Amino acid sequence: MVEAGPVSRRRAAGETREAPAAEAGGLRVRLLGGCEVWCDGRPVERFESQKVRALLAYLACHHGRTFTRDHLAGLFWPERDPEAARHALRQAAYNLKSTLPPGTRSPVLGSYNSLQLDPGADIWVDVAVFEEAVRLGRSRGGIDLHHLTTAAQLYRGELLSGFFLRDCEAFEEWLVAEQERLRETAVDALRLLVEHYRLRGEHRFGLYYARRLVALEPLSEEPRRDLMRLALLAGRRSFALVEYEKLRVMLRDELGVEPLQETRSLYDSILREKSDPGEPAPEVEVLGPLVPLVGREAALAALRESWRQVLGGRVGMVLVEGKDGLGKTRLVKSFLGSLTAERHVRVLKGGSHELAPPVAYGPIREIIAGAVAEEAQLSAVPFAGVPVEVLAELARLAPEIRELRADLAPPGPLTDDAGREPLFAAIACCLGALCRGAGPAPLVLFLDDLHLADRSSLDVLEYLLARLDGLPVWIVATARPGLPLPDGEAVCRVALEPLPSTAVHEIATALVGEGEAPGLVSLLEERSGGLPLAVTERINALWDDGALAPREGEEGWVLQQGSTLPEGDDLDTLCAARLARLPSSVRRLAYLAAVAGPTFDTELLARGGDEHAAVVDIGLEILLKRWLVRRHVPWWESGGRQRDAVLWTQGTRRGGFEFVHPRVRAAVYRHLNPLRRQILHGEILVILEEPGREPSGHLRDLLAWHAAAAGQWEKALAWSLEAAEEARALLAPDVAFRWIRQAEYALARLGDKAGPEVRTRLRALAG
Repeated sequence: MVEAGPVSRRRAAGETREAPAAEAGGLRVRLLGGCEVWCDGRPVERFESQKVRALLAYLACHHGRTFTRDHLAGLFWPERDPEAARHALRQAAYNLKSTLPPGTRSPVLGSYNSLQLDPGADIWVDVAVFEEAVRLGRSRGGIDLHHLTTAAQLYRGELLSGFFLRDCEAFEEWLVAEQERLRETAVDALRLLVEHYRLRGEHRFGLYYARRLVALEPLSEEPRRDLMRLALLAGRRSFALVEYEKLRVMLRDELGVEPLQETRSLYDSILREKSDPGEPAPEVEVLGPLVPLVGREAALAALRESWRQVLGGRVGMVLVEGKDGLGKTRLVKSFLGSLTAERHVRVLKGGSHELAPPVAYGPIREIIAGAVAEEAQLSAVPFAGVPVEVLAELARLAPEIRELRADLAPPGPLTDDAGREPLFAAIACCLGALCRGAGPAPLVLFLDDLHLADRSSLDVLEYLLARLDGLPVWIVATARPGLPLPDGEAVCRVALEPLPSTAVHEIATALVGEGEAPGLVSLLEERSGGLPLAVTERINALWDDGALAPREGEEGWVLQQGSTLPEGDDLDTLCAARLARLPSSVRRLAYLAAVAGPTFDTELLARGGDEHAAVVDIGLEILLKRWLVRRHVPWWESGGRQRDAVLWTQGTRRGGFEFVHPRVRAAVYRHLNPLRRQILHGEILVILEEPGREPSGHLRDLLAWHAAAAGQWEKALAWSLEAAEEARALLAPDVAFRWIRQAEYALARLGDKAGPEVRTRLRALAG
């Protein structure tokens, strides 16, 4: 899902904090794209006239401002004499009160000479929220993704679109000016979003916002060029060509001119691109529902405060805690996306995984691997300022360093006397060098699902917090509650709770509008427990089923009548229903990807599934569009996604992928027949055992895990012993113990087939 941000109210005078999102109750006025008024969740429609609606809209757009009665009377009834106009104004104000449900407080405050919208009343106005979201989205020295996406969601069309008052020239002049001002504000926000997602390599999201931008500026060539480029990068060459033709015809018919040379050159370059004979027709691609990030204002504020302290020159750590499905990872990734848009920041990502082999220093290995990949891309001489003996020590966890630096000698064994100090010091030295090197920048270490990490990884974090103090290094981690970490000012814990009903209503309203929101809320809240993941998967299931359909000719979605979710709609059931709707070939790829591990690539899918590369390409594209998988990004920095842009132009076969959530992968894995699952583990094992293939720095762990899952106990025993010895050599006893237990289990399954030398080796390790 796209990182869509939380909606905030307009600040009160002098207030600097972000107010909570508006609830479903109170008076809600939507003026962007039309005129809708809601009170306590019910539409208000019995207005006496269009001028009564116009009065409410005008006051709502100036919430907190007081107008003289003469000004308002002359604005809406210029054809009448002053006394008659003031009488009509009194009638309109009375009608506003009588139109609302009985017992509702009047939104209009008046005196003998003035009127205003009550600043103390519970009134939510989309124009005010939109403008505040754009303001916050452009604050803090850069862009804030949360608020810009909120603004894009709120801007459903021009202010009071289709609204007209006869003989009210001053009102019409005000309306046209406000429409233009708000439209330009929306254009600016969309331009920032398009550029942001282009730089991050997330071209489908960029394409979505580029389409929105072109719809607002159909005759402007720059947005159309952005749309064409993004369409090409997203694998939609035909669509890019069609967009040029639309522009050419429109410019000819409307203005009598041809496209600019820059636009024609882009078109010619796209024409010269190699065409895929199997490329689909350029139908309009519908991107699935973009679920907004809501109800997390307090957590975002805590992240901002922790980051502010890091920028002050001290190492810091923030731990986002909560049970599975609460959106911990999405919250952090969304915040880091905004962070890298604001300033030059390097982000290295590592994680711990279920349905995966135990790995000594697992998340730290991934962090180091990301640093090595970043250095290889950004520096002619990777880690040029780091002593070779330090790099040799680091190569224990990242053997790929030796491919970049042939001058490294093999390090001596870690001993109980020296302990892990040399390895820990090497990790701290290299991470510190990333902050001090050419183009220095704050460094963010993002560690996902830290509760699954081995004890040695937690020891490394404690060491880094002590040794990197004084450097702008920020450790951001997610975990289930209760993870033991050192107490102190450097560690901040942020607890996430389930979403309240008001937040679920906010999501539903953003998707289908006020009128259909209650029906969607009932489907989303049922058995979801307020878990954002459960809410999101219900939305995806409704989209898969066609129950959520794009609104004809405008933004938003329509909930079809009688829409339901599968019986017993827990996450496993929803995932099973979504899998059933996929073509059989795509379903096989999803199963293979779930078995392969936390991450996978298309080569593995093609080899393991014995499929043609084109079939894998198409299947992966479907899984991406259905929000089942996403690209795996181990590192990124501000504006540093150009390499991914190149990979996109070469097709989806490049790069790594992962499921959108570990629980989705687990549901797909469990849905697979156990016998078939065992066979797939065996097929992947054959690929990994090929000479020269090193998919990662922990090949032995993968081989041991797949061998055991495939029931190939002789191989499982051999590789488990190898993995145990490697963990023991790294002084990671908890991981070594787990591999010893698996070796003992494999030995028991083999019985007399195991030779005495293997038994002796196992006894030595266990002792």
